[in-house]
Amino acid sequence: MPIVKIELFSGRSIEIKKKIAQEITDILVKNLNIPSEAVIIIFDDIEKHNFAQAGRLAEESS
Repeated sequence: MPIVKIELFSGRSIEIKKKIAQEITDILVKNLNIPSEAVIIIFDDIEKHNFAQAGRLAEESS
């Protein structure tokens, strides 16, 4: 059972997440020859104030 974890900045719509989940599921079903029920996808929304790169919070770059 593949588990796919996707970390994104918060703010993506439910519709976008549904599309991403379906497309990733389709790819795994096709290439691994598994049922769609075996695919688990976890979306982890990250607030920009909880992420820093090069010493700067992501919210400072927006």
